[in-house]
Amino acid sequence: MRVWWGVLAFAMFFLGDWNDWKWGRPALRLLFPLGLAVLAGVTAGLIGAAAPCSALWGRIACFAGAAASLALLVYTLFFALPAGDAYMRQEGLRPVCTTGVYALCRHPGFWWLLILYLCLRGSLGVPLSAAALYTALNFLLVLFEDVCVFPARLSGYREYRRNTPFLLPRFGPRNIKRSV
Repeated sequence: MRVWWGVLAFAMFFLGDWNDWKWGRPALRLLFPLGLAVLAGVTAGLIGAAAPCSALWGRIACFAGAAASLALLVYTLFFALPAGDAYMRQEGLRPVCTTGVYALCRHPGFWWLLILYLCLRGSLGVPLSAAALYTALNFLLVLFEDVCVFPARLSGYREYRRNTPFLLPRFGPRNIKRSV
């Protein structure tokens, strides 16, 4: 049952994006960091709810994968793009980020969250149902962002959509060149 509390976090993410798209209420900007806190707390509470990988080396490898994907998720969300523009600025259009990890696909954080939860399953026994549910909700969130929020809030997003794939990274020469 604890898995379902994570839905609250994704509801906060969705409402935060809706606010960015339609309402622009300053107080609702806190929904994103609050959603992150809820998701982190729920995830911590899920540790041990399922059996982790039975082999010690498997648990260690999964833990390393979880740590790496968490680091990449934090980098992608807070350092690969200007966090102040992305999460705090409401007025006017913000510039789209087309370099770094965002040159490979438009929503690289989707993959880091998926890998994080799969690795938490193997290393710390977070239920597979949590990984599946949170990945599905994250997919719906990035779809909403890609179709509604970002074209309305980010300058150059329509052009970015033409040149950069939605989820499946493109490792072509042009994308690689923009990513470094």
